[in-house]
Amino acid sequence: MEAIRELLKVRDRLTSQLRAIQSEVDAVEKAVKVLEREHPEAAIRTKELSNLGLSDAIRHLVQDKLVTTIKVRDLLIQGGFSYPQGKGKLLDVVWSTMRRLGRNPGYETGKVDGKFALRRRLPRDGSVLTATETVKALQ
Repeated sequence: MEAIRELLKVRDRLTSQLRAIQSEVDAVEKAVKVLEREHPEAAIRTKELSNLGLSDAIRHLVQDKLVTTIKVRDLLIQGGFSYPQGKGKLLDVVWSTMRRLGRNPGYETGKVDGKFALRRRLPRDGSVLTATETVKALQ
């Protein structure tokens, strides 16, 4: 009988802890929703990256300003992109993908602080090519 009482005490204590943790999770979820309302473009970007493949996510992040592989990797991680092999391996794959993209006519390479960087090539009129326009240019 003593063992049953002890187990019931443990169960009650754990149940109480679960309620406290759940209320913290609820508070965090509310805070995320508030931030998503205040910054909808960041929320959309985060959700978009988590549903894209690596190459598409990188194409989405590379715009008209030179961006380094480290910056792209960090933006991918912040955007919810998951890579099971880890942060270091992700940097290698980002570098390879950006080098490959740099050979396409819609992109150009450069250096930022001596490090490899990539940006979308600007058309002659100064506007930025979209990802769709870049794909069409390659065909």
